[in-house]
Amino acid sequence: MEEYHHALGNKDLDTVCRITAPAFDGGMKECRSLTPIQFEMFTPADLKNLKVTRVDRAKVKSQGPDQVIVPPGAIAPKATIMDGDPKIFTMGWREGTWVIIK
Repeated sequence: MEEYHHALGNKDLDTVCRITAPAFDGGMKECRSLTPIQFEMFTPADLKNLKVTRVDRAKVKSQGPDQVIVPPGAIAPKATIMDGDPKIFTMGWREGTWVIIK
């Protein structure tokens, strides 16, 4: 999750889509077309916060050996846009890395 937020803050499309494409119905293609729009929604302060995001692992909930739930309260600091629509992330272990699946 930290890598995802840092990639958002750096507008790193390749990394963001490697981590989030499984959550898109259209996979990598949809991620690559929609994510640049998301990048433009962040303020300069948001981008700065995203680059230093940390996840409180004590608040992450295991759903077995290959899936975790990351609640909004585990992530800080966040972009202000994320405060308005707090999202619970589900991450899964796929092909040797953690990816967002929901």
